[in-house]
Amino acid sequence: MQKIITIIGRSGSGKTTLVEKLIRHYRSQGKKVSALKSMRHEFNIDHEGKDTWRYREAGVFSAAITNGKTMAFISDIDTDYTPLDLAHLYFPDSDIIIIEGYKESRSPKIEVIGDSTEEPLFVTDNAIKILVTDRDIVSVLPVIKRNNIDGIIEAIEKIY
Repeated sequence: MQKIITIIGRSGSGKTTLVEKLIRHYRSQGKKVSALKSMRHEFNIDHEGKDTWRYREAGVFSAAITNGKTMAFISDIDTDYTPLDLAHLYFPDSDIIIIEGYKESRSPKIEVIGDSTEEPLFVTDNAIKILVTDRDIVSVLPVIKRNNIDGIIEAIEKIY
């Protein structure tokens, strides 16, 4: 069965570093891992003047580029899909999908807490089930150091 792990946290907290560690761990087990980054601001991965950019400028809904080994896919979204919906839609063959940044999810989440002075998200979000931080935080939730990947994996196995 497919496992979807959601990682959230404030900007600069170390979310991407944790995602990289989880990918490496699960790949070393022979798992097919996919990742989806959810963000709130505009972005563009196309480059002006390149073919796919020109297709998009001409008005195409979706564009893809491939060399037979790798593919990049760019598409508008005309439905109110969540990152979770997109994970199911576009990564059906993955054993594990890691979503980074989907704070609105009601599914179990892991919060990475860095050095921000802002209040941690787990204080108001009861969907957060694991805290990953080097700070001294007292919580009923598991609190695991950022470099303790084995401890994080163990906690994930209990929650997901």
